[in-house]
Amino acid sequence: MNSLTHALSASPPGAHDFIIEQFQQACARRVSTLSLTANENILSETARTLGQNRFYERYLFNAQAIDGQRYAAQFNGMHVEHFPEVEALKTLATQAVQAMFNAPFVEYRVLSGVHCTLSVLSALTEPGDTILSLAPESGGHFATGPLVQKIGRRSAFFTLTADGQVDLEAVDQTLQALGTAPAAVLFDHGLTTRAIAIEPLRTLLNRRGLERTLIIYDASHTLGLIAGQAFPNPLDEGADILQGNTHKSLAGPHRALIVCRSADLAWRIEQTLSSGLVSSPNLPGLLQLFVTLVETRHYGQAYAQRMCANTRQLHDALKGLPGWTLHPTDTHLLLLEGPLARQAAQELNELGIRVNNKQVHGRDCLRFGLQEITRLGISSEDLDALAHIIRNVLSGGANGVDRIRLSHICQRLNRIHYSFDPEVCR
Repeated sequence: MNSLTHALSASPPGAHDFIIEQFQQACARRVSTLSLTANENILSETARTLGQNRFYERYLFNAQAIDGQRYAAQFNGMHVEHFPEVEALKTLATQAVQAMFNAPFVEYRVLSGVHCTLSVLSALTEPGDTILSLAPESGGHFATGPLVQKIGRRSAFFTLTADGQVDLEAVDQTLQALGTAPAAVLFDHGLTTRAIAIEPLRTLLNRRGLERTLIIYDASHTLGLIAGQAFPNPLDEGADILQGNTHKSLAGPHRALIVCRSADLAWRIEQTLSSGLVSSPNLPGLLQLFVTLVETRHYGQAYAQRMCANTRQLHDALKGLPGWTLHPTDTHLLLLEGPLARQAAQELNELGIRVNNKQVHGRDCLRFGLQEITRLGISSEDLDALAHIIRNVLSGGANGVDRIRLSHICQRLNRIHYSFDPEVCR
């Protein structure tokens, strides 16, 4: 029994009062907290309200509407409720996806980036197949290797060069050493500051007679940039699958989607999901995703451009910090490498600036993401002030004035931009 459990059982307050008090305190703190984490974003009030509507806390099966019926459908022989208004919103979202990613097929029922990977690999590869994925030291997702092994596939890794591109020579050597054709190459980059060229890898695979080896690109971090045409679309360069979660540079809920141009691949993914990998896809989150996708079609280009511009501004403002190395960036992510990254992450979080620390090629770094503060409409002046605060923290000189300045910045970030919210308010 830990001390908290013991304290609560010895003198338990009323459950309702205790819960409310704890969260009131937390909400008061979060009003003066600013998020620069690379793995989160913020929903529009339009999307949030629709998803939190109590009338849609229901099952939504992948059901077939019954001819002549408006509110009745069938799923595995069972009659269930049909939601024609959800289908209408889904149609708008699908049109948005098709326009933004230039791909006809989209699967919405996946619930996270890891669920994407599980679903796609289960659908498109077989037990015993080899999956090449990005090595963790090059920014690959920590869960990919264990997941591949758990579903009975063989895991192997490829690396990136110092300039962030696929190490084609090393990949070629790996292909020769494997002795068997890999079923898929998976890009699952969590430190994407530069676009990775896909076409040279596709050319190498084809030259080795591996035309059937799939290229799966997980764009969890860059999906919003791709949608906003600020980052290359991997499907245009030879990738077969574009997937990713939808709450990073794409400002949606915590879930995911899969996009492709092949009817055969889309059908195999759909059948695999329907046969046991998902039942109901969580209707509230799905509604939030649909709204976000339609918003992104309207405002995504301006949002993506501003994300990248804000990142360049912060990059320039943090130059020259003793003991720190800034990585070049073309995206909304900024990597600041230094041996004190772990300590700095703690200090920034304690101050109220939420950040992550990561490793790149075995070296510690801070990872900043500017997607959320961009959507909150941070001004150029406030971004410069924020950079000044960060510089003070990283130089060991943060003080009470910095906390007050941060609080003032946070107070001004009180409205969601690049969304339908202003239209709703009018």
